[in-house]
Amino acid sequence: MEPTVVVAHNAVAPGADPSTQDVESQAQLVLAALEELGVACCRQAVRDPATAALPGGVVFNLVEAAPGDPEPPLRFVERLEAAGIRFTGSGSAALRLSTDKLACKRHLENRGLPVAPGERYTPPTPGVPGPWILKPAQEDASLGLEGNPLCTTEEQLARRAAALRERFPGQELVVETFLPGREFNVSLLQDRRGFRVLPVAEIRFLPAPGFVPLVSYEAKWCPGSLADRCTVRVFPDPREALVAQVASLAVAAVEACGLRGYARVDLRCDAEGQPRILEVNANPCLSPEAGFMAAAKRAGLAPREVVAAILEAAEAP
Repeated sequence: MEPTVVVAHNAVAPGADPSTQDVESQAQLVLAALEELGVACCRQAVRDPATAALPGGVVFNLVEAAPGDPEPPLRFVERLEAAGIRFTGSGSAALRLSTDKLACKRHLENRGLPVAPGERYTPPTPGVPGPWILKPAQEDASLGLEGNPLCTTEEQLARRAAALRERFPGQELVVETFLPGREFNVSLLQDRRGFRVLPVAEIRFLPAPGFVPLVSYEAKWCPGSLADRCTVRVFPDPREALVAQVASLAVAAVEACGLRGYARVDLRCDAEGQPRILEVNANPCLSPEAGFMAAAKRAGLAPREVVAAILEAAEAP
């Protein structure tokens, strides 16, 4: 029998970094959920999205970018659209917008939404106040936020910019004011009525010598590291006014960006305690340990229910 759902994901080369290897656990979760739902399915490792054979049926799209190469997943979705194949998650226009941190920041600002102060890095003097965080404009998974990414002088910015340009040639760099307040992750799941906000997560940072309170690469991908031990996910009281405010901002952000199916919005408060949008994430990670699935579990949703909702959004006319 021809499979009705093809779980497509990027091929993972031996020795790939942990953020790339993670797609394997996502594919396993989705396949197990589809089997539990009684949906015929198979998986397809996509090595070259520009030339890969396009599957029939609905594509559960887990194709992600490799470090330093943001284009392949965008081209894969463009090919699916051109072929009229239904697929999960956001379309190419929304993916391109959310992948480009500078373009997304401008887009949200133009719609009156509060964002972290930031701009394209053009040395020597940033146009936003310090201290600063510098990051590549088109990477996800906290790539580029290794080590100590907090810069307090223009000299530190210049040294970090040189290192990032060597690692991510051709990419613009984003310089942002480091916000000292509380940080939140808002996961959203679409149903027929629109985007449902899952329980809002707060990222709390435990004080420790040498630890910079932000979600770094090490916090996400290096178990047992100082950053991992000091970065803790909690679920604050949803009745708190600030929690309700960040949830409302997250819905406005994903709607402004035209995202579909599921999403995650990261926000952080400034020195006055006002939340500002850091990033809008289309097709966020679905591995069991990731923030999206943690929020779904907090909401009482089993993986099969999450996968069914994402699939339904793809199949909706």
